[in-house]
Amino acid sequence: MPNDCRPDPLAYKAALNAVRAAARQARELRILDLFEQEPDRLERLSFETAGLYVDLSRHRLPARAWSSFERLVGAADLVGWRRAMFAGDPINLTEERAVLHVALRASGEQPFRLGAVGEDLMPEIGDTLARMAAFSDRVRDGSWRGAEGHLITDVVNVGIGGSQLGPFLACDALARFGHPRLRVHFLSNIDPDAWDRLAERLDPKRTLAIVASKSWRTIETARNAQAVRRWLLAAGVGRDQLRHHLVGVTANPTGAREFGLANEGIFPFRDWVGGRFSLWSAIGLPVMLQIGPEAFAQMLAGAREMDSHFLETQWDRNIPVMMALLSLWNADALGSQTEAVIPYSQALARLPAYLQQLQMESNGKRVDVDGNVIPGPPAPVIWGEPGTDAQHSFFQSLHQGLQPQPVDFVLVRPTQEDPEGRGRGLLANALAQAEALLRGRPDPENPHRHYPGNRPSTTILLDRLDPRRFGALVALYEHKTASLGWLIRINSFDQWGVELGKEIAAEHEKLLANPDRASAARLDPSTAELLRRLTATAP
Repeated sequence: MPNDCRPDPLAYKAALNAVRAAARQARELRILDLFEQEPDRLERLSFETAGLYVDLSRHRLPARAWSSFERLVGAADLVGWRRAMFAGDPINLTEERAVLHVALRASGEQPFRLGAVGEDLMPEIGDTLARMAAFSDRVRDGSWRGAEGHLITDVVNVGIGGSQLGPFLACDALARFGHPRLRVHFLSNIDPDAWDRLAERLDPKRTLAIVASKSWRTIETARNAQAVRRWLLAAGVGRDQLRHHLVGVTANPTGAREFGLANEGIFPFRDWVGGRFSLWSAIGLPVMLQIGPEAFAQMLAGAREMDSHFLETQWDRNIPVMMALLSLWNADALGSQTEAVIPYSQALARLPAYLQQLQMESNGKRVDVDGNVIPGPPAPVIWGEPGTDAQHSFFQSLHQGLQPQPVDFVLVRPTQEDPEGRGRGLLANALAQAEALLRGRPDPENPHRHYPGNRPSTTILLDRLDPRRFGALVALYEHKTASLGWLIRINSFDQWGVELGKEIAAEHEKLLANPDRASAARLDPSTAELLRRLTATAP
């Protein structure tokens, strides 16, 4: 690890234990009492930057916890890790890579180097953005056409994980900024039914497919890409015309060329761009196609504003750092192991799914950077659905379940005319749910109607949902994720936990294709029986 990020293990353990002890002591605190006891509480625990207002005041967090927080931030050397990330040092220790998604949205006015004496990355980043913009403009203005001169009407992004979740969220969130002719679709599931259902709605000679794969070895993406190519050929798109219908986004341009893509249709990015942090790279090509290069630049600018806030603001006024500290705090103050994210905006419906990968693939680790089992608490499980739908689903458990779970309410100020008052009703519901979680409603005579209250929540308010605010929101959660990783001393930037299942799946596919081998394989009894049933002759 970077030399200046080697904390004293005894000091770190003592600091972590101090935070955990303070959190356990806070279990019986009433949040409403804290508002009375701390007149400056709202001012101290509310923040505003980049078009976002964040209220952290409704947590069981007393002012006296500040000293333990400060001690942990110092002992974990969060500032050192943050500095090392922005300096391009190899902070992804297990893969010996830098983590430089922040360079992708830098202004370009100053060099952004890969390490202290490394190359300036900005010329390459600028060139890729310029190529993406030129291509997007051609598709959007109709000068890039498909077979037989047809206008492109549909874009299919073929990817999975980080190559799909970020762009899917962005295209959904910013749909009202989209081009009127272009429809953007996402194909990720290897289930043949996923492609069959999508293909029914497409005209192959008017469809552009983007194959997005960092390694160009992801099985699901590779097979779906082959299916799309076969579909195009079967529809009469000549092999010499495929370049008008297939482009690739990858950190492995050689693999894309071997697939048959032309150089002009390959948009590269580097291996220091982690998949779940890659929206800002060429992986964002479907987003740029939908909203256009200028709006895409605004999305980068919003993320850059949050980067500046994160890099330059001291910890107790730093929104991502404070949100990370609260995640750690709530695990002990509440005994919770989950966090719900409820966007009161249909445009942000995909936000919980995106955050599941961002936070759980990053921080769902059991060992620290030195390979030792972490002392706890673990990073939380992320889940959620949009409001108001969620209120008629799992809010019963949030209000009256035995175990309190912290909630992030994400609100957007309405900007459009609405004669039925639905936007006002949506916001009223969001405010009411947060207040109901806070206040509760005692009913000593009827325990079934008793609401215990004192359940914590965070509120994030966007003054409007546009590319700039959206970029800032995503960057906020990115930096929260990294900060929590540094606070619990794990590497948030690898994902070895996904590899074992892939390896076993490859072996099981061979057994499914050859039942005789399956009967001889050394398998646990449950797997052996399932393979027997799956390979048996249908009745």
